[in-house]
Parts: sequence; structure tokens; C-alpha cells
Amino acid sequence: MPHPRGSIGSMADTTDIARKIRALLDKAENTSYPAEAEAATRKAAELMAAHRITEAMVSAGGRGSTDAITTRTIKLARGPYVGARTDLLAGVARAFGVRLVYTAHWDGRDVELLGFESDLASVELLYTSLLLQASVAAAQHDVPRGHAAVTWRRGFLLGFADIVARRLKEVMAEAAQEAQTAMDGDSSSVALVLADRTARVNAEYQRRYQNLTRGRGHAPVSQDSVLMGAAAGVRADLGRGAPVGGSRREVGRGA
Repeated sequence: MPHPRGSIGSMADTTDIARKIRALLDKAENTSYPAEAEAATRKAAELMAAHRITEAMVSAGGRGSTDAITTRTIKLARGPYVGARTDLLAGVARAFGVRLVYTAHWDGRDVELLGFESDLASVELLYTSLLLQASVAAAQHDVPRGHAAVTWRRGFLLGFADIVARRLKEVMAEAAQEAQTAMDGDSSSVALVLADRTARVNAEYQRRYQNLTRGRGHAPVSQDSVLMGAAAGVRADLGRGAPVGGSRREVGRGA
């Protein structure tokens, strides 16, 4: 079931890449074969990683990149799974060097992403697809006897989010290594350029959000379901209330 997605990147020649990424994620979301979904999702993530490095190198070289640090808000609504959804979003965001804070309102939670525009688009795109894949995977498992449905499914999503974050980190590291190898002899260092990009995002984060409170820990979960969710995350291979008006909190492990 395809869904609306934002554009990827700011360069004129990225239209083809964006189309390929969308097609791969649509395939991952709609296939009934886990191995096929795994391959499609990983390929999409690899394309995103390569695009991110290209964008970073263009910007560092002063060749007219329009990529800039900005913000984007994703509404996570409310309910028993909002903490797990936040963890999944945070794991994807970290892989792309994006920082997050959330605001809890009486009617739900908003997560504000801070990072380069092209990275924000990739994060939202991949998060949306992975959330759908996780929900489908969770629905394929019956809740074991003696387990509360909400507790079990929350644990499943948390396990999925944890493994996805690890897999994405691996994909990003591999992409950076491949790019550095391809540029052998070039004075520019992919690692240094990416580190500078991260430092710029962190500096802006510190400037904007100086007085954040830490989020609370997760509600209870079933450890069996955490393990099952982690297994589903491997197959993907990547892949509380607050006063009315809201209070901003740093996104980390919890909420």
C-alpha cells in the first residue's frame, strides 16, 4: 500500500534516485516474502546512504549545493505504541546524523527533526516504510497465551527498532568506506566531511535546544516479543502525559 512521501535531496539529478528508492520501499511493503522485503529495503537504504555522501561532498566542495540545516515535524499521535514508534524514528534519524526532540501534547506527540534537508527527507521516507513493515510483521504473530496484547506488541516494535538502528549503522559505514575507496588519491576525506556535517548539526542543536528534559523510560513490555521484534528487524535488515501546550524533551531511548 503506497503512501505519500517527500522528495529526496536537493540536487537536480536526484529525481531518478528518489524514484528508485520509492519503488524499492513500495516493493518491501507489499511483498509477502520476508527475504524479498529485506533485499528491497536494504537496497533502498544503500541508495540513501550513497546519496547522503554525494550531497555532503558536493556541499563541502562548494559546488553549489542548496542543502541546508532545517527542521521537520512528524506527528506520532498518542497511544500505547508511541514510545516504540519514537524509538524507531530515533534509530533511523541517528543513522543519517539527524537530531530529534519531542513535544508531548494532550492529544499526542510531535517529534521535531533537525538536520540537513536531504537527510530529513530520507529519514521520514525510510521511517514511514519501516513502521509499516514492522506493523505488518507484528500482525503476523499471534499474541502468546498469558501475554497482554498491548505489552506484547509494544515489545515487538521495540525489538524491531533496536535491530533496525544497528543495521542502518552498518549500511552507512559500508557506504562511507566504499565512497572513500572510490576516491582513492583524492585529498578530500569522506569521513572528515561527514564528521563536519554531524558537527554542524550538533552545534545547531545545542544553539536551539539548551534546556531540554530527559524523557521517561518505556512502559512494561514482553521480553519474548522484544526478541521476536528483533528477529523481524533482522529480516528487514536495517533493515505520558504532559501539560496542555506541551513540553519539549530530548529523544533518546525511552518515552
